[in-house]
Amino acid sequence: MTNRMPPTDAEDWRTWTPHEALAPEFGKAGRDGEPVLIIRATGSPNAYGKWTCKAADIAGGKTYDVGADYLPIGIDATRADVYALLTWSDAEGKLLTRDYVDQTREPLEGGWIGLRRTMTAPAGAASVELELAFRWSAGGEVAWRRPSVAEAAETAQPPIRTVRVATTLINKFAGSRADNLKDMSDVLDQAGAQQADIVCLSEGVYEQGVGGRGYGRFGEPIPGAFTNFLASHARKHRYYVIASLFETDGDMLYNAAVLIDRDGSIAGKYRKTHLPLFEAEMGVTPGSEYPVFDADFGRIGILICWDSYFPEPARLLSLKGAEVLFVPTQGNARIQSLARAVDNGVHVVVAGMWEEMPSRIVDPRGHVIAELSEEAHGVAIAEIDLGKPYYKNWLSVGDADGEARSLFRRERRPGTYGDLTI
Repeated sequence: MTNRMPPTDAEDWRTWTPHEALAPEFGKAGRDGEPVLIIRATGSPNAYGKWTCKAADIAGGKTYDVGADYLPIGIDATRADVYALLTWSDAEGKLLTRDYVDQTREPLEGGWIGLRRTMTAPAGAASVELELAFRWSAGGEVAWRRPSVAEAAETAQPPIRTVRVATTLINKFAGSRADNLKDMSDVLDQAGAQQADIVCLSEGVYEQGVGGRGYGRFGEPIPGAFTNFLASHARKHRYYVIASLFETDGDMLYNAAVLIDRDGSIAGKYRKTHLPLFEAEMGVTPGSEYPVFDADFGRIGILICWDSYFPEPARLLSLKGAEVLFVPTQGNARIQSLARAVDNGVHVVVAGMWEEMPSRIVDPRGHVIAELSEEAHGVAIAEIDLGKPYYKNWLSVGDADGEARSLFRRERRPGTYGDLTI
């Protein structure tokens, strides 16, 4: 397909800086036999500059392959202050959306790094400006080459990635594991009848209401009887299941969540990292890792109850690529679940137990799209599209629409976060 961007030695490329006091050094040069654009630091840690070029003949609704390569010289190759950005405009010049070229970051020969993204132009788009930037570094320089905006082949169209996610609620307990399994079987069958792709059960339903809580009095290994029960339903309905239980492993007791895949196999396990005091005093040991799991529809992460009250675990999972966070819990934490969705631009699925409306599905804007009241015993399902971007006007990008998940990932300043480890 035709590249709508001119080569880097064309006169169409223009320099930009917020004001002269922040201007870096700009230049054009040859490197490895081809023309490149240069942005060089001046010794000031506040310098900020871009090379920009606009391409016309853009059609809203069409999909484009976008890319550019950069060579970092004297700076960290992955630093967030080197970026490529797309600014889409309509025929009158009104800004529509601004999007980072950040879908893939590919190491190339000679130290070059390729930025790539396939995306659909927003409705009404007539032009796009590609911005190649370097900022906020006292030293080093960046070379840019091979800018490209080309209509994507038919096979490169972004896929529709819909998934039916189910949350559940069980909060009436007869006092035995057998009764709890019967109740879980009921809601798991309900989810299957509604063609769920993945089902999340509340925290500790298996042991809830059963006497003798404490170290040495309950818990079982993974795999074990409970995971076998979950596996039978996963195979029967061809869905994923997330459920928590107290896991025994040698002398240790953990509050764990297990992921069962559509074939009934154990696809992963997470151990609760943040323990409330009473749980620690029961003899439960905290986990120390934040795994993400690849399902056939996308990447997911799991938090358990008290974990979700802290922003860092959700952020870590999001940075590892989790697109949906599942939270089996006994508490409610409504505000926290909305915040974790908005903080990270992801869907959050909460399976609760107590208080008002304890189970819910939240979209990346913090909107509750399905929920269950405390009086309900059953399932709530929402169909979500993991390929759908969620834009908001003036979200970082000025008078245009910005997409939260990409912005939050690209505009973090981890170099300033050292005190978080205190």
